[in-house]
Amino acid sequence: MPKDIHTQDPSQQRASRLLLAMGVIVLLGALAYFGLTLAVNRRTPANPDTHFDAENGISVDYESAVWPVCQMTEDAALGHALQLASGEDSANANYQVVLFQRGDKATYEDFISQSEADLKAAYGVISPRKVKLQVEGATVTAVRCDIQAYYAVLATIEYDSGDVIYVSGLTKLASISDIVNLVESVSLT
Repeated sequence: MPKDIHTQDPSQQRASRLLLAMGVIVLLGALAYFGLTLAVNRRTPANPDTHFDAENGISVDYESAVWPVCQMTEDAALGHALQLASGEDSANANYQVVLFQRGDKATYEDFISQSEADLKAAYGVISPRKVKLQVEGATVTAVRCDIQAYYAVLATIEYDSGDVIYVSGLTKLASISDIVNLVESVSLT
């Protein structure tokens, strides 16, 4: 007697259940990924308690608990720059650093592209993504680059006066909120 078309043998039933279970696992994984991405990338409001006017004409309001190091520094790539860091020890798992350099449009031909190329040459895959930043009275172009265990934030803040603030930030944290808040508080003195 021939089998009915509607019935399946036990091996087909097992295969169907296995495929269904795999589909559910993939769906749950995707939902968990999106949920974690939203949680990590949420904006944490800034509560600045310190104001600093740097020698290079950059002014910044920041949280001293997050950024205990605030000083002028000589950076090999950026030259005379304002540096804010989460500490002195870059080996710390929560280390963050941001450098602000003041210049004009002629200082770099294309700061973000050049910086991305440098990062790619040094680390391989960097996965740049645009970041929305707002600085009062300025036009901001910014990207976030995922670099192995780090996140880099590169930005140009262009003012109508022709002044440009070039920003290079690096964090080991999964969230770039501290850097975003810092960048959005910057101004010219």
